Amino acid sequence: SDSDLDGPGDLQDEASCSICLEYFNDPVTIDCGHNFCRACIAQCWEGPATAASCPQCRATFPQRNLRPNRQLANVVEIAKQLHLQSTKDAGAGRACEKHQEALKLFCQDDQSPICVVCDRSKEHRAHTVVPAEEAAQEYKVGRNPRPAQLADITTPHCVSCSVRQKILSEFEKLHMFLEEKELLLLAQLEVLDKEILKRQDEYATRLTQEISRLGTLISEIEGKCRQPASEFLQVRLCERYPRALSRHVPDQPPNVTLDPDTAHPHLILSEDRKSVRWGPAQRDVPNNFRRFDPVPCVLGCEGFASGRHCWEVEVDGSSWAVGVARESVRRKGGVSLEPEEGIWAMGQLNPIQYVALTSPWTSLPPDRRPRKIRVALDYERGQVAFLNTENNTQIFAFTAVAFAGRIFPFCWVADKNSQVRMCH
Repeated sequence: SDSDLDGPGDLQDEASCSICLEYFNDPVTIDCGHNFCRACIAQCWEGPATAASCPQCRATFPQRNLRPNRQLANVVEIAKQLHLQSTKDAGAGRACEKHQEALKLFCQDDQSPICVVCDRSKEHRAHTVVPAEEAAQEYKVGRNPRPAQLADITTPHCVSCSVRQKILSEFEKLHMFLEEKELLLLAQLEVLDKEILKRQDEYATRLTQEISRLGTLISEIEGKCRQPASEFLQVRLCERYPRALSRHVPDQPPNVTLDPDTAHPHLILSEDRKSVRWGPAQRDVPNNFRRFDPVPCVLGCEGFASGRHCWEVEVDGSSWAVGVARESVRRKGGVSLEPEEGIWAMGQLNPIQYVALTSPWTSLPPDRRPRKIRVALDYERGQVAFLNTENNTQIFAFTAVAFAGRIFPFCWVADKNSQVRMCH
């Protein structure tokens, strides 16, 4: 009955394209979720294959993605059948679509109902034609299975039942699809929960290690406080005055060169690999695991796992930093230039900010802004000092550093007007 099919007009609207206002033909779904005929949306998107917008909600997308909607195509076929049946039921009886006459005859050759005008036409003139009621009676008593065409004449209610069954079947498929999607999303959420717990455990482990390191440092400081005054002052003098510190570094500094396999794609090294500057365009270089990206950094070729070493660096511009870095320093993604990341450095971050890259940063006074710097590394004592080679004064020093593994010379250059050069 009609009451079992709620809102046939609404179903017809849902099965119609908002561009051509006809039933969907080869329906496709775009990124915002709206559906259109493939030909209609293709016509709307004529032109260069750049960003596109939805004709219905005006949402924009960077790419033109069209996904076939097979479920909607099935619903469209069902809507068409419902509309056809509704049109037939609304007319005066069952009429011939061509001649608008009652379908009182049945053509046994074509197995289809016809009207009296069809019977007189050339198409059916030589065919065997019987009254529709007689043909229906023959099939009822079991002579032959009743064809679908005769069923449309004798039992129109069966068509409604068939369409209703198809609708229920399609919605059952949609329910199954949604249930599968729900299970997939829940599984992905479970994986995400496990990843979050794993990272929390890793953070807790790192925090415990840092607390242990701080405890060791506190013990060392307390031990120094219990030292005799003469020994304590001698240590402080070595840390404060570069001439005393210079006695603990080798007379021949290492010949530091820069490693191109670690250089950010925008950094350009000189032919002798002694200087680095920012290039205007990104170089086409292999994306290996040793290369810094996106932070514009580069390491030296030679690392140090013991002893005392120093080298001199000339700097220019307003966006640079020099120092040392642990071999295991993170190189992909966001890298913080601070000791917690395994980087001990100082530099000029902008025209007015000159700092030691501690955590948090330590601002340096204007009189500690040289253009030639000596970097002094004492691995065993855990010290990295920066000296002004022009007046032989100390700029800043990292102390009580727990080095592990190899330590490499480090540079950071962030604009085209800045440059760092390694001196012999």
